[in-house]
Amino acid sequence: MMNATISRKSEKAGKAQGRVRTVLRVSQGERYVGDILLDGRDRVWRRADTIPADVVLKALLAFARQGDICGELVGRLDGRTYSWFVVGALLEMAPVSEGAEAAEVAA
Repeated sequence: MMNATISRKSEKAGKAQGRVRTVLRVSQGERYVGDILLDGRDRVWRRADTIPADVVLKALLAFARQGDICGELVGRLDGRTYSWFVVGALLEMAPVSEGAEAAEVAA
């Protein structure tokens, strides 16, 4: 009986994780503001209420249309500077650069 309960919880967690494909993390200076969760078609699935709507739109357009993995934006209403980056993008790029360095050292 306990195993059935655990498996149901994990199935729900798997479905929720399957919907989110990309996470854009937003900060203001050193302060974490929130995350923007994108689905498989690069549409906003959820976002933190603490991120202004215009900043969400600007970050989404920079990521989806321009292919940026990080950037800085200025909020239209508050004039504050927000930084954003794709969570995990730098980790995906790191093994490629480490492998290239190892190949250069070996040669």
